[in-house]
Amino acid sequence: METNSPSKDWFAVWFDSHHYHQLYGHRSDAEAKAFMERLHMEWGAGNLQLLDLACGRGRHARAAAELGHEVLGLDLSQNSIEEAQHRHAGVPGLSFVVGDMRHFELERSFDGVLNLFTSFGYFDRKADHLAVLRQVHRHLRPGGFLVLDFLDTPFAKARLVPKDEITRDGVTYRMERHVERQPGADWDTFVKRIVHNGPEGRGEHVERVAALNEEDLTGMLESSGFNIVTRYGDYTLAPWKAGETPRIIYFATA
Repeated sequence: METNSPSKDWFAVWFDSHHYHQLYGHRSDAEAKAFMERLHMEWGAGNLQLLDLACGRGRHARAAAELGHEVLGLDLSQNSIEEAQHRHAGVPGLSFVVGDMRHFELERSFDGVLNLFTSFGYFDRKADHLAVLRQVHRHLRPGGFLVLDFLDTPFAKARLVPKDEITRDGVTYRMERHVERQPGADWDTFVKRIVHNGPEGRGEHVERVAALNEEDLTGMLESSGFNIVTRYGDYTLAPWKAGETPRIIYFATA
């Protein structure tokens, strides 16, 4: 049985599982490309050096590189990085490396850092979230920017689907979702329990994402040295409206 190990963080196990990629493999390259093109227009400059932090298989990193930027993708998952290196081999200006977003050390600085598609909020402790933001700030050139793409917590709570089921390539994934708060925690947590059954047998994984609201995110960004320029509400870069737009996408400068 494949399952989250109590000795390892859930994200270290789940994001390195082939079931993670099978379940979410439908994510659209065209959507990533359109989002990057909109951000590119907002930046108003080409030939930037960018870090895609928690890049997964690199669909956003590739889209940014194809717009003329030099992009390094970093992810904790060895499997994701190997797949990204294979899938995007030969794309000019694009490279990938394995690393932990809390304490990566790269011998270079960047014009911008991208943290996209809710690749934040995985930790139980506020100190870990702050460690990510401070590492990002350290790796930015003066005036460099961070794009932090997170879910809008009030919107997500109001539309939480308690249960659903999907089948991909002969494997059935049953998902249960709820919101909980651990004793002593600073915030609620979105919890998704994923049980899969298929030819290889049964397995179980859990996803946990901190239900950070705008006040939480803004406070952590500002205490890490960022100046918030604007907040977008979705991937068309429409204005953010609390509880009304699905995302809260920060554009902040160092």
